[in-house]
Amino acid sequence: MSAARPPGPPPNSVDPEGEFPLGAPEYFFYLLFQAARQRDLYFDRALEPVGLNIAQWRSLAIIRRLESCTMTALARYSTVERTTLTRAVDQLAARGLVDRSVPDRDRRQVNLALSDLGATVYAQAVEILKERNRTVLAEVDAERLRAATRVLQETLLKLAGGGDLAADLLNFGNAAPLPDG
Repeated sequence: MSAARPPGPPPNSVDPEGEFPLGAPEYFFYLLFQAARQRDLYFDRALEPVGLNIAQWRSLAIIRRLESCTMTALARYSTVERTTLTRAVDQLAARGLVDRSVPDRDRRQVNLALSDLGATVYAQAVEILKERNRTVLAEVDAERLRAATRVLQETLLKLAGGGDLAADLLNFGNAAPLPDG
């Protein structure tokens, strides 16, 4: 017969309040990881009607946002592992969704841009994902969402070490100052 478990947080909890199964900082990052992973799986299923997976979607979305981008820039913003990213871009190019070009000044660089068909598929996919985002966040108060977004900005700023990388990631390729805070 095993001993009865005492009421309260599990023995491995380091949360002094007992609210979370881990201390708040560790639990924050655990939840962030899980939310990102579950969102990717959710969107993989949602994108099936337009023939995309999440890696392809991210590639299309980033290429569209930057208008023309290199594989280096795509890797920086996508958070997709490089071999998966290369495979995704190869598939998009084979389907005629992305055009590749090599500038004369640097034959090692490959620039990516959406084709007309890519822009059409992007438009279809973005409507699906916007609706899914609205559904998932429908019950979240707008100010709480903005506050959570500011926490993520602060977290990314520290993780990226401030400076140019942090500014670039936080501004998603737009030249703009870092957020205050």
